Amino acid sequence: MELLQLTILSLVQGLTEFLPISSSAHLILVSSFMHWPDQGLTIDIFAHFGTLLAVIFYFRDDLIEIIKNFNFFEKNNLGANLCLATVPIAIAGFIFKDFIEINLRSEEVIFWSTLIFGIVLIFSDKFSSNQKDLSQISLRDSLLIGFFQIFALMPGSSRSAVTMIGALFLGYTKSNAAKFSFLLAVPTLSIVFFGELVSINQEIFKINYSELIYVASVSFLSAICCIHFFLKLIEKVGFVPFGIYRIFLAGFILVF
Repeated sequence: MELLQLTILSLVQGLTEFLPISSSAHLILVSSFMHWPDQGLTIDIFAHFGTLLAVIFYFRDDLIEIIKNFNFFEKNNLGANLCLATVPIAIAGFIFKDFIEINLRSEEVIFWSTLIFGIVLIFSDKFSSNQKDLSQISLRDSLLIGFFQIFALMPGSSRSAVTMIGALFLGYTKSNAAKFSFLLAVPTLSIVFFGELVSINQEIFKINYSELIYVASVSFLSAICCIHFFLKLIEKVGFVPFGIYRIFLAGFILVF
């Protein structure tokens, strides 16, 4: 695979994975616009691996504290809440994976999910009470955000967008909605990574490891930058600009 294709796709993956704008929609658009052949599942897996490492590295101090203080029976325990929030998508993904692969991976689905969740993102920003922080998160709230995360199985929806929408509707501040979404990415992306790694089994022995290391590295670095600047930006501008961007992106998908 050409270095230019690897670089651009890895950058797009890293820069869009944690923004509420859908990495899958951007990857499909870029590949279509450049007339590139499908990069293959293995490249996708290691691009996701790079973004997973990025969020672990960026929130390493938080994650160490979460692990040290983990107690499933303690009220408002963040570690327990993250585990609970992961359960719905793990179950739904296992049950509906084949159905989604066969029936929902189309430009029409990506168009509608990009548009609809863009509109919902704007409403969630406008109507959120913006009062709660992560010290107040309950098992109920975590489970509800986890159910919102199921929508991430739909191409074009964006895992970050749907979890942030869920947290905003439950009254969490913009920065805490974003932070919980990022922390939730750790168990969620870990399940995705190891699940997909198992699915390629013998194929992994036939691939170019230097390409995989490069893809993971570029995705890692771009995702680190994305997380850092997004957390600073979200307090100033909120989620409305991202919702508007999604609406314009949907229009571009329709025309393109």
